[in-house]
Amino acid sequence: IMINNNTKYDIFISYRRASYDTANLIATRLKAAGYSVFFDLESLRSGKFNEQLYSVIENCKDFISVLPPNALDRCVNEDDWVRLEICHAMKHNKNIIPVMLNGFTWPNPMPSGMEELCNYHALTSSSVEHFDMAMESLQRKYLTSKPHIATKIMAKKTGIFAVALLVIFAVLYGIFMLLSRDVCVNYATQLANNASSVHIIADENASLYEDWKNFVTEMKYVRKNDRKNDLQHEMLSRIDLTEKNITSTWQVDDEEMNISGFHSFLLSLHGINAQEIAISPTFSNLVYQDYLAQLDMIRDAVNDPNTLNLNMGTVLLEITVHTTNSYYAAVLSELSDFPKYSLTTFNQLKNTWSKYPDSYVFGADEEYYENIIITETTHIDDKLSRYETMLEQEEAVLEDLEKQLDEIEIKIDSAVMSEHLRQQQQNEMDEEIAIRQERVEARKMEVKSSRAELDEIDKEYVEIYNELKQKNTLEESDGQWYKWGKIVRMGCNMSMITNSRRQLCEQGIYSTSRITPEIAYADINSMLTVYQTYHPESKDYVASAKLFYREVSREKLPYSGVIIVAMMDNMEHPIFKIGDIVVEYDGKAVKNYETFKTLYKANDSGSVKVLRVKDGELEEITIPQIKDTDIVGFVDLTE
Repeated sequence: IMINNNTKYDIFISYRRASYDTANLIATRLKAAGYSVFFDLESLRSGKFNEQLYSVIENCKDFISVLPPNALDRCVNEDDWVRLEICHAMKHNKNIIPVMLNGFTWPNPMPSGMEELCNYHALTSSSVEHFDMAMESLQRKYLTSKPHIATKIMAKKTGIFAVALLVIFAVLYGIFMLLSRDVCVNYATQLANNASSVHIIADENASLYEDWKNFVTEMKYVRKNDRKNDLQHEMLSRIDLTEKNITSTWQVDDEEMNISGFHSFLLSLHGINAQEIAISPTFSNLVYQDYLAQLDMIRDAVNDPNTLNLNMGTVLLEITVHTTNSYYAAVLSELSDFPKYSLTTFNQLKNTWSKYPDSYVFGADEEYYENIIITETTHIDDKLSRYETMLEQEEAVLEDLEKQLDEIEIKIDSAVMSEHLRQQQQNEMDEEIAIRQERVEARKMEVKSSRAELDEIDKEYVEIYNELKQKNTLEESDGQWYKWGKIVRMGCNMSMITNSRRQLCEQGIYSTSRITPEIAYADINSMLTVYQTYHPESKDYVASAKLFYREVSREKLPYSGVIIVAMMDNMEHPIFKIGDIVVEYDGKAVKNYETFKTLYKANDSGSVKVLRVKDGELEEITIPQIKDTDIVGFVDLTE
């Protein structure tokens, strides 16, 4: 980068990165006032100090040094560029004006060769409130340069033009906000009406559940076949009535909302994501279709009312409660972004929604609703796990019966008795064997039926996982950190799957679900590969992230830590490297960046534990003390 030697500058501004914003504001204010100001780009200071800066300093009348806290600490180094600039200005007797920002104090002792700097007439700019006063004082009392009149006139005209643009923008913004009112009302009403249709499912399911519990209780104790047949007929009729009530009142469109580009723009003025609300009818119809399929499965349980099938029917009805609760949380999350005037229909309908949880808060942040959905999903997984346990117990009973049959056959073969007695015993044994074989075959059929039903439920679980995977597919149009957020979300889901498997294992339950931690990790690994394709500069921290999620899926690492993705201006840090994962600070676990920042503020001299890639694996390293964290870019690995 070359400096234009034909330009004559009145004022040279020297600054540190930490004071860039203030220095830039000072330069902008002085230029607007008509002064010729040299405010160099940081690239001029990278690498070897640019010799042309000396010439600019020599030709300027005034030299302003913007001093944030600890600005002179690095001036003990002879090649520090702030030291070089200040010393050159002192050597050529320039009018040096130290501008001391809030928190700056003169070091004691001063760096060698710069002792006289603290004797210059300094200006204090300690707060935003006093900035205008400080700028006025700077021009009136401190500067020896004079503003250029032509530049001041131009600045004034530019200011008038800027004000006009602001007025036009404000008018256009007001027009768009006015146009958005009907749009917001329309889509908020559709969301509320869809939620009302799903509430009918929740209401009918609650009523059916009460009748189902009575049916199960009576079936356990009734002995007469006629009474059993009557109970089965009554329950089948009750299920038919539930289905009729739901299908006759269902009014949700089968397809996504068709939201135009202009409507999407108007919705975005209120922070509403048009793509998310557009798929609301799809999710409503998924709840509807799933519930009708569950009613068919419950009918099968009524027709073959063994213990396992009746328990399965109970599980399905309980799962619907958690499914509708989760759906309701999603609706509240979507409607929370809409302005109050568009929620008239929602406010009217929600008072009739007695089967949705009244404890859910409206208007909370996205994390609140996501936590609700995660909790409800966990309840569903628990109920399915309990059913799997019952299924395994039934299989154990079958194995025990088969062993008993083997023992009976051995007794028959080894018995030595008279022909009459042997024949009598043989007949008794044959009768007992036939009865037990019949029971075994019946049990086998029950287990087979239950296995098929469990497979159907697992298919639904796989579909839910694939929908989550599809929603978090990395798109080229996504921002870099929006892509990273999708990866982190899939990492959170993988951690939940891993934890759920471990908890079931601790209870002696083996999960048969096709969605395993290995599959979840493979999907995350693929996403990270795609992410690196879009952002080649990420290869170092992508390699660390892949190893981190792999070890979490294997339960060899806790789901906790923040990863270093960049250094400001590609500076080399004395301790950290790109790809390092901070997992512990000052003896405490680092869950995410907020945790790390809080711990570091509490004690900025604590030790830090990081994971660093070495020979294709993550190696744990403990560092006694860290510094210069303000040049390090961190992002979370957890959600």
